[in-house]
Amino acid sequence: MDELNVITDALRTEGGKWLQLSDSAAAIKGAAERLSLDASAFYIGDANVGVHLAAYRDFHTFVVAILAGAATEFEQVGEALRRVADAYDQADEVISLDLNTIYRA
Repeated sequence: MDELNVITDALRTEGGKWLQLSDSAAAIKGAAERLSLDASAFYIGDANVGVHLAAYRDFHTFVVAILAGAATEFEQVGEALRRVADAYDQADEVISLDLNTIYRA
């Protein structure tokens, strides 16, 4: 029987990368939340200032929501990878026998 090796350190390292991405996305989300434009930014000589402002606010809200979702989901991926590594390590501790000695022909 072939041996299965899972390098749990690599799973934890990859999980850490996702947690860093989550922190980065959260920081960008915070910066994006603080951005705003007044109606005067959309005055281009026509009467559609309200339409442009509403479109900007809708898009701003959408982008902030996407960044919030990214921060949450990246964190979940990082935590899931850590839990997988922990589960493999726990299983290796429980099953510490050589299956080749059991399945000899």
